[in-house]
Amino acid sequence: MEKKVYFIFLTLSCLWLGLIVLAPVLKQIGGFSLIISRFIYDFFSVSCHQIDSRSYFLWGNKLAVCSRCFLIYIGFVTGALAYPLISKKKKFTDIPSIWILLTAVLLLFTDAVLDISGILPNSFTTRAITGFLTGFVLTFYLIPGFTLFFTEIKSILKRKKKNEN
Repeated sequence: MEKKVYFIFLTLSCLWLGLIVLAPVLKQIGGFSLIISRFIYDFFSVSCHQIDSRSYFLWGNKLAVCSRCFLIYIGFVTGALAYPLISKKKKFTDIPSIWILLTAVLLLFTDAVLDISGILPNSFTTRAITGFLTGFVLTFYLIPGFTLFFTEIKSILKRKKKNEN
């Protein structure tokens, strides 16, 4: 069960990242692809501001998310790929100290607040570092969380089936 959940998680993460890069590619192709591209941009606009000056571009078209969000997702996929190597002595259900996640999120939050308040403008570099770090660290909480969740669901369904027989 653990490996199944992991591979589904990894596959979905890669597909998500693929959509971000696919949007400008489809926009470049034109024609009917523009409709799909517009849908992808609109889909990601719900969770990202997509400001041009804070985005990476591919063939003159911005990615579907800003630079920070893109690096969060890159960090997320990288963390998912690294998870079995880093956690190989642990079970897929072991969750690290919450302080690791809080530190990563606090760095990201501080970078954003310092920029918004005008105290210290952030840059592509700071957005990239804090985004990547947060995405990378987050996988070490989500993979065990999803594994525990689906293991519990499977256990409940087994008990329910056993009680019905």
